[in-house]
Amino acid sequence: MWGRGLRGPEFPQRNTATFRNRETEQMKMEFSRLRLGLTALAVGLGLAGPALADFKSELLTPDTIVVGTTGSAPPFSMIDTAGKLDGYDIAVMNKIGAALGLKVEFKQLDWAGLLPGLVAKKFDVVSSGVTRTKERLASADMIMASPYIVNGVAVTKLASNDAITSWDGVCGKTVGVIRGAAEIEAITATLPANCLGKVKEYPGWTEMALDLKNHRIDWVGMDYLGPNYLAGKDTTIAVLPEMRAPKTQSIAIASGEPALAAAIDALLATWRQDGTLNQIITAYFGTTVDFSALPAD
Repeated sequence: MWGRGLRGPEFPQRNTATFRNRETEQMKMEFSRLRLGLTALAVGLGLAGPALADFKSELLTPDTIVVGTTGSAPPFSMIDTAGKLDGYDIAVMNKIGAALGLKVEFKQLDWAGLLPGLVAKKFDVVSSGVTRTKERLASADMIMASPYIVNGVAVTKLASNDAITSWDGVCGKTVGVIRGAAEIEAITATLPANCLGKVKEYPGWTEMALDLKNHRIDWVGMDYLGPNYLAGKDTTIAVLPEMRAPKTQSIAIASGEPALAAAIDALLATWRQDGTLNQIITAYFGTTVDFSALPAD
């Protein structure tokens, strides 16, 4: 990733140190991934002993996995009619906690603060529909688990808005996006040059939907599955059928907790294979996904 620092009068000493620091970070990242792989192998083989107990020593709170989530991205993470956290992420994390013999403590935060909070060691994991981007997969600041769902990006609009009937119709229109989310980059990459209009950022779906209904934005640039769930409950909004930029989403784990990441990865691998994840997906999204045809990372 980074070349070795070259010595000589044209390369000042401070640049050499910078390259060395980058090399050190790269080595740390590779070591973390190696340890993750070995621990996942141990879990997969059903081995007992210190290899499986390691993740408990990594936790911020003894015997508890602290989970950062938004509570504002239905049906991934939302508040139910009783005022309690619910959603796909909540169900998956509760199942992971039960499988690992851990309590699960959820902490709510706007999306923009979740991954910085993970880096700052406020959470053990972030579970809130985190897209597995190349940058996050390569980051030394977090460990992305293997996929727990397959999704994409789509156009969400008012059902009554006949000016937008395809992706071509969004050019020059004002779009709402969730602050800090990865969708806007994927959307921009799928559109013609200079097509994207004004972009307005929001902390979550509730505020964005309000502005959509009040015509302050023309469309919402978001994932495909979430808005389809919402459109099933609110007939004033509609999602165009064309999904673009297929992506995978999963759980982000703190970089200092590779054993926990390996344990989670092993569970997800089993649940992708035996249909457990699709059972939960059906409960919240009303559909299933094909884990045998995952898009490349």
